Amino acid sequence: MEIKRTFDPSNDTKARVVAAATRLFAEKGMEKVALRELTSAAGVNLAAVNYHFGTKEALCEAVLDSLAERVNARRLARLGQVLDEARSAGRRPALPAILDTFVAPYLDDEAADGAVLVQLLIKDRVSPSDMTARIIRRHFDPLARAYIAAFALACPDVNPDDFYRRYMFTYNTVILTASDRDASRIATMSMGRLDGADRPALRQALMDYLVAAIGAPSRTPPG
Repeated sequence: MEIKRTFDPSNDTKARVVAAATRLFAEKGMEKVALRELTSAAGVNLAAVNYHFGTKEALCEAVLDSLAERVNARRLARLGQVLDEARSAGRRPALPAILDTFVAPYLDDEAADGAVLVQLLIKDRVSPSDMTARIIRRHFDPLARAYIAAFALACPDVNPDDFYRRYMFTYNTVILTASDRDASRIATMSMGRLDGADRPALRQALMDYLVAAIGAPSRTPPG
């Protein structure tokens, strides 16, 4: 039996607004995008934005909620593949492979999505609100628990309690690294030996740092 789908222009309008807001937030930052610019990019009027979202903050939450759900679902799927492959091979998962799935949304090809999420996570650190707290609770607390469990599988010689702090150290390091737009600073500090705009080199250096930090022996042995 064929199911006929009825086109709902209301849903189409809402999707266009969210898509336009996501793109503009990635390019300019949430605080710098005016509603007039957003409506022009989406091809809708201000009344449509007010009807669907009410306020700019509600629009921001809708964009961030959708984006966090989509990005973290991809990330958890990749993490699941890493764990399943290790289980099938009868070995422990490799820590670099686990971390690769965590870092990817912020520093790889999908960094446009990651750039908006970085704004959310920085905003939650600098000026937390009920909106940022809701998104963190819905999407990033479950993510944290999944990665802490994966770290424990990869590093059996580390005290499991240490992974809670090490996850937060990892999270903060990755977010601040991804938010740093000053590519010239590392070139200045290294007196030209390093290129701050070399993203692959930055990513590899970050990975090396995180693998060493997460896998470091605990002061208090496990058990």
